[in-house]
Amino acid sequence: MTLTDAELDQLIEDIGLKRPDEDLEHGAIEHGTEKGALQHRHREERLCPRCRQAVRDAYDQRRYGRTGYLTEAEWQAQKGSRGDGGEKP
Repeated sequence: MTLTDAELDQLIEDIGLKRPDEDLEHGAIEHGTEKGALQHRHREERLCPRCRQAVRDAYDQRRYGRTGYLTEAEWQAQKGSRGDGGEKP
């Protein structure tokens, strides 16, 4: 059985489906950004890995002033600033 375009449109309307372009009323998600994460949450979707990482990086940037792990130089500077050579008693 082959449906005409008009019959297909009527069937889509009758069963309450949306056309794919109608689902993007707010535009495409900006993956890999905090805004993208908010867009996922607004649509009640799970965050994609890129957006999840963007949220982590933004948190680290706000909290620590950097993202990712300490460099060797940063580690040594922290160790030396504790005054005990970095060793625990």
